[in-house]
Amino acid sequence: MVSPERSVLELAIAILLSLVFGALVVLSPYLPVPSAFQKLILVIPFIFTLAILINNLERLILFIIAVGIPLNLDISIIISPLARNVANIASGRTIVALTELRISLIMIIVIAGYLLWLVGRRGMVRYPIRYFPSITIPAIGLIVISLLSITQAQDTQLAFFKIMMLIELFLIYFYVANHLRTKSDLQFFMLVFMGALLAESILMVLQWQTGWSFSVAGINAIIDPDSHRAAGTLGTANSAGVVITGYLALTCAMFWLFPRRTQKVFAVICFVCGCVALISTAGRAAWGGFIVAFLAFILIGTQQGLVSRKAVIWLFLALILISGLFYPVISQRLTANDSGSAASRLVMAKLAWNVIRSSPTHFFIGVGANNYALIAPAYYSTDVGRLGYIIDSSVHNAYLLAWAETGLIGLIFYLIFLFTPLLHAWKNIFSHDRFVSLMALGLGCALLAIYIQMLVDPFIARPKMIIVWLLIALIASLDNMHPSKISVTKL
Repeated sequence: MVSPERSVLELAIAILLSLVFGALVVLSPYLPVPSAFQKLILVIPFIFTLAILINNLERLILFIIAVGIPLNLDISIIISPLARNVANIASGRTIVALTELRISLIMIIVIAGYLLWLVGRRGMVRYPIRYFPSITIPAIGLIVISLLSITQAQDTQLAFFKIMMLIELFLIYFYVANHLRTKSDLQFFMLVFMGALLAESILMVLQWQTGWSFSVAGINAIIDPDSHRAAGTLGTANSAGVVITGYLALTCAMFWLFPRRTQKVFAVICFVCGCVALISTAGRAAWGGFIVAFLAFILIGTQQGLVSRKAVIWLFLALILISGLFYPVISQRLTANDSGSAASRLVMAKLAWNVIRSSPTHFFIGVGANNYALIAPAYYSTDVGRLGYIIDSSVHNAYLLAWAETGLIGLIFYLIFLFTPLLHAWKNIFSHDRFVSLMALGLGCALLAIYIQMLVDPFIARPKMIIVWLLIALIASLDNMHPSKISVTKL
């Protein structure tokens, strides 16, 4: 029983801290703090409030991960000289690579989560660590090969940036996969994640219709003024397209998974807003990936009896209605002159192949993680031509880029890491547990949609990479949904 005096004291402390944190937010523009770091000041009071409301540190960490990914909360603390694209363009080069070391709010929280996990708390249930070897081993292999590729790197700083991002993504993956232990945990995470992405979708639609861009405490929401492609807070329209396609596949699963009518209505709202947001990105690869994932979901779901045919009809009608309303925009994007954007993919692939086959070292070990942009200009050929010169630094194919930078060995680890989760999802689709089956179907289709886009995109940007690792973590966590396999101890 908590005494009235203690309750009053706790309330007074909470009010005092709230006032302090609120003052930090209000005064942040006037503090001697770089603007990029002000976003951390912005989120402090929200984290404090959530800590009180949730009263569960593990769930709080999962909450921040689920919200932080759509908001893209990170900070550039070291920037390579090659990141100054204005200077590069003036000298005839456009460097498209990972040119910044970024520290994310998610990473800070995850490190705190690992410390909490290591130390433990009185009364906390301690689950044994699960390693998910079929996924974790190739992930570690990819990181190790990337480390070894530094020996071939022309710019070791750029290689370091890429390796640090891979380590961050691995730590997020391993933490999430180990801490979504029950259906309740996974439902909680999915509801928060969908809510955050619904907010992102609404923001993108507003940007698309109004041309609205803003920057608040280092959180940037932009829209391309020329192409009018919405990006939300995810950096680029292509990054937003990748994230939204995965979101839509998960939304389809949630519609049949949620038990309550209000939750189903929420899923419908997410689907409609997500579709419009996807259109606003004008990403043809994202559109194609979504169509494949949607059809795969319906086909497999109906065959397994996971989705009702009546609801499928309504879903198709909603999709047709949305497509009809925005047909002029879709048609314009598909038929208008794209200034050689689609054709350039083949040219970029030829240039990447020139790099890969140039020597046995490049073929098997690569040119160094994140160093393709520096090496590629030396391998122009007549079949690449002028177009290749313009876009030499970015082969728009994630698989070819992995081969060029980390060699055939790195590519093998990369492919195993990417496609093993699809096999896990496929296995879980046939589970006797309807919850696990639908989650596996939605997650598998989300990954499938993204893997299609990886054929025409380098997947260098952090928002694209983190959504892939998160989906893989969620698939791995499905192995935790079998209580007979889990033993627990009480601290």
